[in-house]
Order: sequence, then structure tokens, then C-alpha cells
Amino acid sequence: MQLKTITIICIICMIVFNHGQSNGQTNYYSKALNQYSFDLYDKTKVENENILLSPISTYYALLMIYKGSKKETEKEFKKVLYLRKSNSQQSNYLQNLISKSDSLAPLIISNSIWIDKKFKIKKRYLKVVTDKYLTELNHTDFSKTESAVYDINKWVSDNTKGKIKKIVNTDNLNSNTKLLISNAVYFKSEWQNKFKKGKTTPAIFYTDTKNQFKLDFMNTTENLKYYENDDYQFISKPYKDSDFSFCIILPKKLFGIGKIEKKINNKTLNNILENTSSTKISLSIPKFEMESSYDLSDALEHDGLKSAFKENADFSEISGKSSLKLSKVLHKTWIQFDEEGTEAAAATATVGMVTGLRPTNLFFKADHPFIFFVTDNKSGAIILMGRYVIPTDGEQIEKEKLSENMINRKTEIFKTKNLQKKVLFLLDKKIISQSEFKTIDPKKIESINVYKDKKEVAKYSTGNYDGVVVITLKKNQ
Repeated sequence: MQLKTITIICIICMIVFNHGQSNGQTNYYSKALNQYSFDLYDKTKVENENILLSPISTYYALLMIYKGSKKETEKEFKKVLYLRKSNSQQSNYLQNLISKSDSLAPLIISNSIWIDKKFKIKKRYLKVVTDKYLTELNHTDFSKTESAVYDINKWVSDNTKGKIKKIVNTDNLNSNTKLLISNAVYFKSEWQNKFKKGKTTPAIFYTDTKNQFKLDFMNTTENLKYYENDDYQFISKPYKDSDFSFCIILPKKLFGIGKIEKKINNKTLNNILENTSSTKISLSIPKFEMESSYDLSDALEHDGLKSAFKENADFSEISGKSSLKLSKVLHKTWIQFDEEGTEAAAATATVGMVTGLRPTNLFFKADHPFIFFVTDNKSGAIILMGRYVIPTDGEQIEKEKLSENMINRKTEIFKTKNLQKKVLFLLDKKIISQSEFKTIDPKKIESINVYKDKKEVAKYSTGNYDGVVVITLKKNQ
């Protein structure tokens, strides 16, 4: 017998609003959500490609399906979603989250369940998903596939303000589809402190050693929550009138994002958020728009949600019959960052201390691949996460200019910083002043090396220096 299928769609935009959950509830909720988020990120990422995920959107949809599962399928959902035996805390948090979102708020969350007209669902299941998640009930005829696709995509478009117009097509649905669950989250909010458009300037983004792009960078100086260790810098920029912030983890090595991704997890993020301090930052980040589409089915199966997609799936709490299985988990996201603030949308469907040469203002320029988040300041919950590796717009730099731009980047960093510590500058083994260093033509430079370790510094001088900058000119200069 051919199994009838369930499809789930979820749509998200970035979220900003005030809520009043207790720390006990939000901390437990954020831990479960964030652990799930990093799992999903790890299973989804593809080398040298951008990522944009809305963990909370997919989490909502999967929780709604979980409510109808039993036996082994239920156990797998609990493992993948990091649910305890009693998941009342997550339910309360999510219910509160939805109830506080409306058309007048920066956050709008919408849930819908689409049922085939000839398919019977248990009243108890419908009551759970409609009461807890304020789910809209829709009936459709999946055998009339084109009509069902039109209705679902219109719902998606309406609930993302037209930012995501399509999530399903006639290849995703058929007469065997009996149930589709959708979640939509829309967010639009201004920065607490906007970037001034007059300060937006073109600069180079270094994707890798072979690809560079010229694009617009937004620039500002302000007090932000900041953390730094030997591997990366972290900043958190808040949104206006909300408890949410945009966060960036920027590797210190130009192309060190792979190393950071192996280390970062929920525990690491919590440690960062707990150890930030307000610091004056000279901030420069790309102005960008990004869109991504995924079928998360394989990623969820690899995480442990195996039986849900197979014939032995048990969703008998939904219909009283065991002839249901998941077919697809489709996820689509969109986001835009500019001087005013952030707007984002997504859809999912299931068929430390500063080290080194410290400046007056810390310099944070996201000109190479970085990881980003939108987080709830109170709970630390991840609303949206991704990585920016390849600009979707901008002018690609000619290959013959790549090495010259790399040299320019090194000199730019030193010119930007107003060094407070005592630094020795050596040009071809001769001592020069910092002002003389600034006048050097970058085209004439062969290499620049910075040494901060005391043993390394001692190799160049017995003086009381905090660091040494060694510049070597090209031989024909």
C-alpha cells in the first residue's frame, strides 16, 4: 500500500519584540532550540557557499508534526529537537511568542495546517496545534495539485509581505499528499543606531585567495557588546525598541571560517554572550541581500529523524491511522541589511579581552567570510543564523589586482588603528616612525609581518616594545 504523505512549510523573517518569559523557561527553550540550530547548520552547510537558515521557523513546524507522532518516531523527534519528557516549557515559550505577534508589531508569526478534504484528522490533534500554536485551519484538494499549490503559495506570500512568493510547486505535492503544515515569520526593524548613508563606501570583500569583490560597506562608530579571543572577534548590534540583536563572529584569519565552524556550538555561543563587554567599536559591515532555498529532509535524517520519512513512520496521533509519512521539508529564507535596519523572510515546507596592539577604538571590519545570528537578548535563543561567504552583488575584482589588494588591506588595518601601545616599525631592517609607515606606497610592499609575542619582539629589539611591525619592500624598489 502506498503511504499518504505529509508536507510541512515554514516561513520566517527576523524577529524583534518584547516578551516577558521567566529566565527558567527561556533558558531551557533557547538551549534546545540552539542545539538544534547548530545541528541543522552543520548538516546544511556546503563549502564556500552562503547559508541562511531560520531555526525557529523549522522548529515550529517540526514541533507541530511531533505532536502527532508515537513510538519510535516520537523518540526520534525528541532527540532531534532536544525535548525532555515534559516539553511544557518550550510550548509555553512558543505560545507566548505567537500570541504577542500581530500585524502592528515588528514580529508576525503565522501557522497553518492544510488538510485534504477527504482526509480525517483526530479532533484532539487539531485542538493541540490550534490552541498551542494559534494555527489556522485550511481544507484543500491535493488531487487538484495546481489549485493547492496556488493557495499555499499565496498564503506564503501574504504572510511574508510578498518577500517569498513561492515555496511549493507541482513536483512537491500530489494526490497522496494529505496534510501540509506551514509556519511563517516576518520581521522588519530599524537599528537602535542607524548607519549614516553618507558614510557608506565601496570596499573589498575577500571571499578567498582567488575571488574578491567590491561592494558597499556601512560604517559607524558606537558602543557595542564585544568579545574577542585568539581566533575571532564578536559584536552584537541591537535593534530599536526590542530585545533582539544582530551578531557577527568574524575570524581573525582572513579565510579561517572553517576552523571557527568546527568549534562553535551552543555552549560556545553562551560563553561569548556571557562575557561580552560594552566597547567603542569602529564597525564596517557589508550592505547585502541574501536568499536561500533548501530541502532539509536529508539533513534531518542525518540528525536522527529517520523513521519519519519511511514506511514505518508512526503519526497515528494525527489521524488514527499509521499510513502517514513525511515527504519533504522545504525551507526558504530571505534577508536584507541596509543602513536603516533589517528585513527578512523565510519559508520551510515538509513534504574576551582584547589582545595584541589595542587601539583607542577597536576596529571591526567584516571584509571576509563570517558567521551571523539574530538572537533574543534575554534567552540567547537563535532566531536566524547563517554565513556570508560570497557577495550576491558587487563588482568582481580582476585577478591581477588580487595580491595588490591583499597588501593594501594590511596597511589599511594599521592606518585605521590609533595605536596606544609602544610599537616598533622596521622597514627593510631600518627603524621608521608610524607616520613614515603610513606614507609607504602599498604597491611597493612585498610583505608585512606583525609580532606581539615577547620572545619574537626580543629578536628585533631589547627595548620595551609591545609589538613589532616588519615591512619588506619589493627588491626592485
